[in-house]
Amino acid sequence: MQYIQIIQLVLFACLMSLGQILFKKTALSISYLNNQEAEGLIDGILRAITIPWLYFALIVYGFATVFWLYLLQRIPLSLAYPFSALAMIIVPIVAYFLFKESLTFSYWIGMILILLGICIIAT
Repeated sequence: MQYIQIIQLVLFACLMSLGQILFKKTALSISYLNNQEAEGLIDGILRAITIPWLYFALIVYGFATVFWLYLLQRIPLSLAYPFSALAMIIVPIVAYFLFKESLTFSYWIGMILILLGICIIAT
């Protein structure tokens, strides 16, 4: 695998992570809207469509999807797909700093195993 392809795959994982963070921000905004959780699915949807974070998340995901199609034209899926697991590392770390979520010891062990797996596949 070429270095540019690895960089592109990492960029894709970052885009997916950004989308997830924006979805979390949307979810928190729904709760803060009336200082309570949405009462049901329809109520949650109606609240969500009023929150700009949702539209940012959808735009990021849309761009990431088009970028993914571009990548899959050039990289075999069996090599590209494992890089999407980087989002499982990036999102919790960002959530730790932005949303004060906790990271457990098992998270760190899992992160090491994911990184090892991606390194093995990329070589």
